[in-house]
Amino acid sequence: MSETNQQGCLFVGEGVLLKGSFEVPDIASISGTIEGDISAKKVIVEQTGIIRGKLTGETVDIRGEVVEYLSSTQSLIIRSTGKVSGAIHYSEIEIEKGGHIYGDLHLVG
Repeated sequence: MSETNQQGCLFVGEGVLLKGSFEVPDIASISGTIEGDISAKKVIVEQTGIIRGKLTGETVDIRGEVVEYLSSTQSLIIRSTGKVSGAIHYSEIEIEKGGHIYGDLHLVG
């Protein structure tokens, strides 16, 4: 374990499945799977990460997969390995070559 204090952060490791609703005050880093709702200031969905449900955050960085609903109030980045499908609400978006997006796009702000 790291000696630095990660107060207010959630780290979901590869192979871990969490079900439910999660409110994270700071950073959520997802390498495993979340089925349900997650809200955080900054969300990083790693390459092996999957979120099935409602994802909301200020800054969202997608390397893995998000299915159903995504809302980013500041910055949404979909990396070359990222896949997003469903209702997507964003104020600023960047999609790297190879990144996939399917669904309804809604500009907010």
